[in-house]
Amino acid sequence: MNRSFRVRAVVACAVALAAGTGAGVHAVQAAPAGQAAPAVRPMPVAQPAPARQAAPAARGSRAPGGGKVVYLTFDDGPNRSYTPQVLRLLSRYNAKATFFMIGREAKANPALVARVRAGGHAIGNHTSPHPWLPRGSSQAIRSQLRSTDRVLGRTTCMRPPGGFADRRVRAVVASEGKNLIMWGVDPQDWRAPGAMAISHRVLKSVSNKSVVLMHDGGGNRSQTVRALGVILPRLAAQGYRFETLPPCR
Repeated sequence: MNRSFRVRAVVACAVALAAGTGAGVHAVQAAPAGQAAPAVRPMPVAQPAPARQAAPAARGSRAPGGGKVVYLTFDDGPNRSYTPQVLRLLSRYNAKATFFMIGREAKANPALVARVRAGGHAIGNHTSPHPWLPRGSSQAIRSQLRSTDRVLGRTTCMRPPGGFADRRVRAVVASEGKNLIMWGVDPQDWRAPGAMAISHRVLKSVSNKSVVLMHDGGGNRSQTVRALGVILPRLAAQGYRFETLPPCR
């Protein structure tokens, strides 16, 4: 076989393979003299998605209802000073949020509980008086949930104080018909790092369907209120809407 025939055969084979696989042809530039040629990355092969399985939402992707959504949550209230300030800011930006309330605080501020509900926000059970649940018995956990519901009314979700929940806590919560809710973005506002730090941590970390943890009770929350005044307009300008957590009513 002469050299010219071998070259034509190789070219014909390459064309046939490309046509059979549907793969694209990538041009590779020659490297400058004295340098190694860059490696060519293989083309990724798309795999069909499993039937009836929704693909996970990508960062910044659009929610089904149009626009991106973020779930703002507030723990340890209601507080006579800070909860009304939070509610005014939420109302200004047509934002809804979920408030995880402590039974003792709710009992002392029933008008605020009613005001939160009247504003279209959701309320979750945060026990009373904020114990670390894994340290208690199953009966004690159940009692915490039920006594707090007697103050708040029937709740469908709860957040364990401090985020501490082992397998037993989760089992008791489920047996009471509640969804256990954690969070994805924690600016650690309870440490009072400053309003700028709180807002920066939220804005740099939030993405579509993020659950943001903040506090409207349990201490001086003036920094959280000021940070919220920055967070709401910035996220709204980025196309986010603010909704209550779907499992919480």
